[in-house]
Amino acid sequence: MDDVVTESMPARGFPSPWIVVEQANGFRIEDASGLAIAWTSFAPAADPGMKTESLTRDEAHRIAKAIAMVPEMRTVIQSLQEGLAEAEDGPEG
Repeated sequence: MDDVVTESMPARGFPSPWIVVEQANGFRIEDASGLAIAWTSFAPAADPGMKTESLTRDEAHRIAKAIAMVPEMRTVIQSLQEGLAEAEDGPEG
């Protein structure tokens, strides 16, 4: 059997800020370089009494905005963790 050499792929970065770009029937979330990271889609407006399995435009937009906040939330969480670690170390003296 031949030996197969596999190279691990380098980790990709998705620079912030991430933005939400509206499309015809959805939203595209892009990183600062314009790379599409994720999409949310919605169904065109239908009869309000009709049940649908698709997201509404507002739901899709709300989810897209939450995804776009990921880099900022990482920064907030990291700051909180650093603050907690400093507090646990106690006052320097």
